[in-house]
Amino acid sequence: MTGLDNLIDRITVAGRQIAGSWLGAPGVAPDGHERRVSAMAACLFSALLAPLILFPVLIAGFSWEKAIAAALAAAALPIAAGGVLASTGSLRLTGRLALATATLALGGLAALSGGLASPILPLLALVPLEAVAMSKNRTALLWGLAAAGLALAANWALMAIQLPAGGQALQTAGGAGLATALSLAAYALLRGASVALRPANHMEATGSAALDTERHDKTIPDGASASTAADQKAREQSLLDHMPGLVTEHDARGDVVRVAGCDRLSYGERIGAVEGKGFVNRIHVADRIVFLDAFDALRRGEPRRDLELRFERIDSAGQFVHAAISLSAAFGADGRFCGAMVQTRDISEMVAARQQATAVAEEAETANAAKTRFLAAVSHELRTPLNAIIGFSDILAREYFGGFSDERQREYVGLIHQSGEHLLALVNTMLDMSKIESGRYEVFVEPFAVGDVVSECDAMLRLQASNRGVTLTRRIAPDVGEVVADRRAVQQILINLVGNAIKFTEAGGVINVDAAIDHDHLVLSVSDTGVGIPADKLARLGEPFVQVQNGLARHYEGTGLGLSLVKGLVDLHGGAFSIESRENEGTAVTIRLPTDGSGANGEPDGAEAAQPVTFPPVLTKTAKNHDAIRSETHAETARSA
Repeated sequence: MTGLDNLIDRITVAGRQIAGSWLGAPGVAPDGHERRVSAMAACLFSALLAPLILFPVLIAGFSWEKAIAAALAAAALPIAAGGVLASTGSLRLTGRLALATATLALGGLAALSGGLASPILPLLALVPLEAVAMSKNRTALLWGLAAAGLALAANWALMAIQLPAGGQALQTAGGAGLATALSLAAYALLRGASVALRPANHMEATGSAALDTERHDKTIPDGASASTAADQKAREQSLLDHMPGLVTEHDARGDVVRVAGCDRLSYGERIGAVEGKGFVNRIHVADRIVFLDAFDALRRGEPRRDLELRFERIDSAGQFVHAAISLSAAFGADGRFCGAMVQTRDISEMVAARQQATAVAEEAETANAAKTRFLAAVSHELRTPLNAIIGFSDILAREYFGGFSDERQREYVGLIHQSGEHLLALVNTMLDMSKIESGRYEVFVEPFAVGDVVSECDAMLRLQASNRGVTLTRRIAPDVGEVVADRRAVQQILINLVGNAIKFTEAGGVINVDAAIDHDHLVLSVSDTGVGIPADKLARLGEPFVQVQNGLARHYEGTGLGLSLVKGLVDLHGGAFSIESRENEGTAVTIRLPTDGSGANGEPDGAEAAQPVTFPPVLTKTAKNHDAIRSETHAETARSA
């Protein structure tokens, strides 16, 4: 849209807003109110233009004082017509009064400035021209010609009365012809500018509609049929006017030939006139190709297209109007594309809410990534002093540099060593979690015997279970042999599950570790007779840092990362994780892993792909950085060791 178009739109909108305030709240149908607003705006603009047209000829026939007074009177006449329209609401009455008043004023000025020789007399030709331009029908032209002819006859009669009585006609001022030419030129310039700056297709559509109406009137013989057709057209327009948003009818070239919709006045104030090419011109330049492509798709035979666009605003409320556009194709009886009906609805608030939600999501992702980096950095920094604490406490416990003089010293050194190992296990878990969340944890599959891993887990945790008075049993099916998976990850899964079971099982309880093969899947199950988990807590169990008991009521140590780590490692194998529990009865956790390692480090497919993985959020890697990440992980593992 050019700067001139924008300026014209702003002036037009300002004029229509003032005109609407003069008319007040609409008491008629939207179409009738639209015509009244247009007529009132024309009256207001005429109050500015009438003195400019008349002043050159007024100054030629009158003195400066009289010319200025007459020009002000000419400015007052359109305002008076606007007052009549505002008070009565009748376009017909206002038009006839304006026609009579303008004819009387021009006729009177002509009589005072020379009669038939007055330079003002040629301006009477503007009366029928302006009448037909404003009303756009033949009746207005006839009324204008009759009024101008009546004024001309009155001046002729006045001259005829004066001459036989010995009177002389008033002499016209010098340069009257030039003054008249200037006035006519000013009128032609202003009227031509108003026509040229109006969308061309709006005029074509108006003229086409008038011709169609005229042809229709000629083809219908009786008044009843004509009335029925008019009623049908009125009902159609009323239906379109009650549709939400802005409704525009486009011809085969995409130009607007009709504007409707209950919000069309609001759209006119925000984006300007859309008639003709105005609709496309007011679409943001980056979105025009989208609209033109959709319209071309309708031309190729598609029945409908939906899209979102931005319109440039002409008011000061913002830069764009975000709109949802629905295009429906219209085809003739011969199947030829003849245009489209377009419904435009404002979705600026929805777009703003969507952008805000996107910004919040991005902020959350950024915060989560920052948390992951922080955990990784802190975990690495903590491991160095912890290794020193564990190592030196072990040396002291073995009494390499002398015995203890007090048995409490031996006890305290043992507590230091035990606490250090516990804290190191937590740090290692946090480090593994940060790797999984960032997608940098990768499993390395190899064949191994499941029974060996279960036995190692039993050997590591049996003493801990015995100290708590818990019985630890294991049951391995005969057909369980070797599987292909990450041995360290499977062992860590078992250690975490059994460790959790020991922690939450009271003395006298039983923990079972079962291993079996089911349809090419390794099934590991860890069940206990512990405190169980409430049903309302099962949904969130397994999320990072989420524990069943929290706050001051917690009786068990931990970070809430155990099950999260298990779920992450299972997902990295392409396996499945499930948990069943009843409060005060026990818990059973079941793990299913492919026996051939086919799901390791891959994306789930089929039905599993449709289920979002609660954790971890990022598991896959692109081929581009696969090798780099693998090398970095190896190097980090070496440094940790």
